[in-house]
Amino acid sequence: MTAIRRTPSFLLVVCTALAAVLGSAGLARADDMQICHDESGDVAIAACTRVIESGKVSRRTLAYAYTSRGVEWRAKGEVDRAIWDHSEAIRTDPAVPESWYNRGNAWRQKNNPDRAISDYNEAIRLRSSDPDFFTNRGLAYQDKGDDAHAQADFAAAARLKKK
Repeated sequence: MTAIRRTPSFLLVVCTALAAVLGSAGLARADDMQICHDESGDVAIAACTRVIESGKVSRRTLAYAYTSRGVEWRAKGEVDRAIWDHSEAIRTDPAVPESWYNRGNAWRQKNNPDRAISDYNEAIRLRSSDPDFFTNRGLAYQDKGDDAHAQADFAAAARLKKK
């Protein structure tokens, strides 16, 4: 059996390699954004968090990571955390309509239809072709007892679905 000679340069190489491995443990893996978007619950939250903390993604990707994590927080009943994440997504890239839409969903869950409608309005301004945006705004109007606006939004959603 040959003994490994542990010279100072050998130890430096081992320590450098170990530091590189340990230092990258907190960085997002290449597939974390896919997991963040496609999975659910704690698995998705952990992957989204790794993407957010990596510091190595575009503003658009960062916004999607925040809003995807917010969706998962809301599904777990942690609506305030969801609103915070969606707000961070909007602050990071206000041109992502899903962030506005998902924050609107969270406001609606908190029984705040006015704030929900405001967020749905922005989502619709950014992407007026999404029937879900109109449907959920219609539901928020319905929550307020504004049946005329609700029915108009439901009709708009139905027209978009036919296209």
